[in-house]
Amino acid sequence: MKLYSEQRFGLVRACVAREGQPLLYAEGPVLDPSLTLWGTRSVARLTAKSGRIGFLRLADGQDAMADLSDPDALNEGTAVEVEIAAEARADKLARARLLGVSEGPPRRLSDTLTLIERLKQQARRLINPQLRFEPCEDPDALDIAEAQATQPSFDLPGGGYLSIEPTRALIACDIDMGRAGEGMIHTPRQAAKRLNEVAVEEVVRRLRLSNLAGLVVVDLIGNKHNGEKLTGLVQSAFAAEGRAIACGPITRFGTLEFSRPWGARPHTEDTPLRAARQLLWRAVAEARSDAGGRLILRAPGPVADQVRQCLKDSLDPLTPRLSVETASLSEVVPLR
Repeated sequence: MKLYSEQRFGLVRACVAREGQPLLYAEGPVLDPSLTLWGTRSVARLTAKSGRIGFLRLADGQDAMADLSDPDALNEGTAVEVEIAAEARADKLARARLLGVSEGPPRRLSDTLTLIERLKQQARRLINPQLRFEPCEDPDALDIAEAQATQPSFDLPGGGYLSIEPTRALIACDIDMGRAGEGMIHTPRQAAKRLNEVAVEEVVRRLRLSNLAGLVVVDLIGNKHNGEKLTGLVQSAFAAEGRAIACGPITRFGTLEFSRPWGARPHTEDTPLRAARQLLWRAVAEARSDAGGRLILRAPGPVADQVRQCLKDSLDPLTPRLSVETASLSEVVPLR
């Protein structure tokens, strides 16, 4: 398995790829001490209860929630050991798995890992526990992985189009025949069958690459589907993660439905930190054609603040040439 990475200004982006296909993507600070990252263990304080939902305050001041199997067994203020099962997304709090009652003040229990180590851990958890990684450098491979992770809809190999649209309730996937049936006028059913099978496997890859999960509904082409084969393809494509995937039968409306547990935060969500990283990378590209000149990085307030924070303690050789201004649009402006 190849592991591509690129690091500047205390930020890194990386992807895990196999046979030229990106499978996992991650970006962010090289070292992130946040206690709401997927898999992080800590001691937290139970601050409130609502039915079977418990609200937690973590040692770094962040909030999370957890399912309580027996709400009456825990009092508010109790110290509990937790592991983050799903990172925060949109307007939803991070979800923690309750491991048991603890003692003492809230505190971190697991080691703080670099983004690269967390990506490796994620790959071993989701794909294969025995994975080995070959470090590689290729900005183009990272550009492809980032584009596919942030925009999961795409053209299918051999024709056809797969649309993947996250909604508040579910992930809606639509398979479009497009030009895939050309040259197969007399065998449209075979063309639809082949495209459905290709699309189902690609759905799995794109969901994993984009960190999308929850209820997934795939609108298949045609009717009279081989449900056993298609659900088998889903389980197989998810590899080590397959045991956590719940598949339903093909519905009478021709949809394949399955549920995938949430984990890392979706890459389809725009954040100030991602926008700051992209702006800094644009500055790097601009600097290649403007050797020695100063560059102004302009961006909306939250993004500009993130850029300033990245440059504050940066030892990157480009840092002295950069200045930051707050503006309505993000752009890199050379000073002539």
